[in-house]
Amino acid sequence: MDKEMTLRQLCVQKTTLTSDDISLLEQISQQLQIMADLTMGDVFIDCMEADNKTMLVLAQKSPQWGLSSYGTNTVGMNVQRKNEPAVYHAFESGVPVRDLKAITPENKAVRQNVIPIRNKDGKTIAVVICELDISKSLRQEKKFDELMHEQDNMSGLLNSYGPHEGANQTTREIHHMVKNNIQMVASLLSLQSRKSSNAEVKKALQETISRVLSIASVHEMLLNTVDGKYVSLKLLLDKIRLNALSLVGSDKDITISVYGDDLRVEAAKATSIALVANELVTNSLKYAFTDIDSGRIDITVKSGNLYSTISVEDNGKGFNFYDWNRESLGLSLANLTVKDKLNGDLRFSSDSSGTKIMFDFKM
Repeated sequence: MDKEMTLRQLCVQKTTLTSDDISLLEQISQQLQIMADLTMGDVFIDCMEADNKTMLVLAQKSPQWGLSSYGTNTVGMNVQRKNEPAVYHAFESGVPVRDLKAITPENKAVRQNVIPIRNKDGKTIAVVICELDISKSLRQEKKFDELMHEQDNMSGLLNSYGPHEGANQTTREIHHMVKNNIQMVASLLSLQSRKSSNAEVKKALQETISRVLSIASVHEMLLNTVDGKYVSLKLLLDKIRLNALSLVGSDKDITISVYGDDLRVEAAKATSIALVANELVTNSLKYAFTDIDSGRIDITVKSGNLYSTISVEDNGKGFNFYDWNRESLGLSLANLTVKDKLNGDLRFSSDSSGTKIMFDFKM
């Protein structure tokens, strides 16, 4: 039976992966148990079958000290696109997908974080999936909402019993689990980066790690808030600043600063802002200071009544926007996020004295 086959046997029989690719997956599969124990969730390796249409489960590990979402071993089974869209999207796009809902074969609701696995040539050959069972949390939240609705109709007893405490605790626990999952993903990407001998692959992985950590920063900050819903924008941007500095080579002297108004923004909006700001700072580091030993990047927040604005400005050498737009995955992500998630626009100006990129977000 498929479930009794080894990872290598499955790959040889059902995929077009090379022997070197399979060896890489075998190496990563040896780390799945510690990942599952660290995140207290189920962890998988999936890859595309030879027909290039269906994803296949190659490896699975469940936490040794926690509850699994699975009653059976799924190794050798196919993954349905309609049930696990994040798996297909991450494999086909080569871009990590975070916190997307999926349905297990046992019809349980889970949240998936998925990252692509690339071989030494930079080709996506499989994905690692970390899953967190959210069925209990969804039931708790539904029950809590029902109780809140009932208590709203009961003459002022609501305040005397502090009804928000349970929900806040559940929210903090979710943020804590999500943050741990995301940081584990970053650690796995870092491991891939260190083992790769391809400079372009290492660079792409480092940029992806920066994206992942920008998302983790939001959940880390939410753990320390009173309501678990809103974060300080300047503190968030300062974390983006610190993450970005790790991308600066030892031969460069680049200063990154955060200025302007402090705003409290809700979690979903903060995640989108973090992603966009991270992309803009990363692209400044990538394009503005080639052949330049020192420089600065200023991140500025300006509060408005209906829309607020964030600008990322550097004093680098400038660039051709149209070439950047065509070549940069980061700009594409930033532009889509600003339009679709923040209901704003991305604007830029660039010349030999530097570049300034601004985006709006609705308050």
